[in-house]
Amino acid sequence: MTLQTQRISAITVDSYSTLLDVDSAAGALNGIVADSARVAAAWRQQSLIYATTCNFIGHYRTFYELNRAALVYALAREGLRPAAPDVDRVLAIYHDLQPFGDVRTGIAKLRDMGYPVWVVSNGDPDMLQSLVRDAHIEDVVSGIVSAHEIRRYKPAAEIYQHAARRIGQPTWALAHASAAWFDVAGAMHAGMQGVWMNRKDEPAEVFGPFPPPDLTVSGFNQLIAALD
Repeated sequence: MTLQTQRISAITVDSYSTLLDVDSAAGALNGIVADSARVAAAWRQQSLIYATTCNFIGHYRTFYELNRAALVYALAREGLRPAAPDVDRVLAIYHDLQPFGDVRTGIAKLRDMGYPVWVVSNGDPDMLQSLVRDAHIEDVVSGIVSAHEIRRYKPAAEIYQHAARRIGQPTWALAHASAAWFDVAGAMHAGMQGVWMNRKDEPAEVFGPFPPPDLTVSGFNQLIAALD
């Protein structure tokens, strides 16, 4: 697929793994588990499983609740049963994740090129407010769209369609950039163009029936070059 730049009136971006490095959450597990990176990855994976399950069975819970349950499960697999205050202390890392180095300059450049940038995320509104503040992008993003607004998680088509309504553009006039392949596939299914921001140099997904992304980049600099 090839990105059709002439169609794009605004850009939406994912939050976790795209703007913020979720791998940095492993730091909150140091001293609690032996392999903090592995447990952090399991925590993240379980959180996504819970979100997808909620979509399928129509049983909404906030992202904080899902993330908390996923953490408890990941720790239980290590034989740990931490007290509730200890769980909450680890969860607080999601209000202090490290942004990737190209985030602020990249979004500012896209804005200056005439592309409004909106954050579209499964995160709760308060989590996303922390995100834009900690990433120092409050003054360069045009807005935030949370799955909480419609109680449906990505990659359900409804969240991307809701984002388009919030932005005031049809889905076909938007390009969605994300480090998560399922998020890119969901956006494309909803009618957006899809940009896979392959932050970790991972192999391309081979699962069908979705087409490949319209564009694959390693970060904001390559996205900017493609649009320039």
